[in-house]
Amino acid sequence: MTIDNVLLCGDPQQPSEYMYESASFLESEGVSFSQIDWKADVSAERFREVTMEMESRGPAAYDTSIIEENLDGVDALVVHKAPVSKSVVEAGEDLQVVGAARGGVENVDIEAARANDVTVLHAPGRNRNAVSDYAVSLLLAKVREIPRHTKALHEGEWSQEFDPSRLPRDIEALTVGIVGFGNIGQQVARRLDGFGPDLLAYDPYQDDETFAERGVEGVELPELLERADAVTLHARLTDETANLLGTEEFAQMRDSAILVNSARGGLVDEDALVDALRDGEIAGAALDVFETEPLPEDHPFLDMENVVLSPHTAGSTRDAVTNGPRIVAEGLADILADEEPTHRVD
Repeated sequence: MTIDNVLLCGDPQQPSEYMYESASFLESEGVSFSQIDWKADVSAERFREVTMEMESRGPAAYDTSIIEENLDGVDALVVHKAPVSKSVVEAGEDLQVVGAARGGVENVDIEAARANDVTVLHAPGRNRNAVSDYAVSLLLAKVREIPRHTKALHEGEWSQEFDPSRLPRDIEALTVGIVGFGNIGQQVARRLDGFGPDLLAYDPYQDDETFAERGVEGVELPELLERADAVTLHARLTDETANLLGTEEFAQMRDSAILVNSARGGLVDEDALVDALRDGEIAGAALDVFETEPLPEDHPFLDMENVVLSPHTAGSTRDAVTNGPRIVAEGLADILADEEPTHRVD
């Protein structure tokens, strides 16, 4: 397969200039680049809404004319969250490869690509360092109550606790349960390993060898919930995992346990979580993702002192932005070398 011309289609979250920064090494292989940006004039807040909608509406629901008008002579199209609909695929007469510089491919019509012999690449794990760093940070912040201490000090209160019964435990003394043991879950385990807690993991798609290699004990979800002092979620949101944690699951957790969620809000039944926090079934939560985003102004979480909140920012680092197009570009390099790309969507 020959790839001479690559169109980089950026967006407000991943501008094409950063795509080029990551993929420009292919110029040494004779590849030429052109750049456009989809929804470039849309605010970051509105673009987040658009991309969340796309997961349910699909790529065909959006205006793709700016992409189609720039496909003449293009061999490979690299997008972030811009839609690659059937009309886009069919408009690219020379199109051989579509690369989504993200883990999911909800914005790509995979069936249309297959029907037109177009290879689809993606970039799983592009933000695994960003999200795993943040998940561990949330866990530490909640266990040691760093946000609460910060707030108190800003308000002029110098508050110290000396009663051992009210003091937090060392991280080494805890058992941490990791739900979902893919790219991010494994990186969370790697980071926590240095603190020395006992690590449990639940993932029905992983084998015992993977758990053993990463130094964690693989268990079923009920056992994890019963044993863990902290539960951190790293599963994808699917029909199977929607509301994975609800009333029954919170009842299984220790009343001293905390929940960390930096994956997807839909993994948790929020009404059940609010009840569990209010009733003392669990001790607290640290949340970066929610069922409705932005978080409604009247949401109960906002009035709860035992909840740490942040605005879906776990995966937002500069390196996470540049890793996606770099991974796709490495796949293009494999194709140019007549090798099978690692992250091809079957």
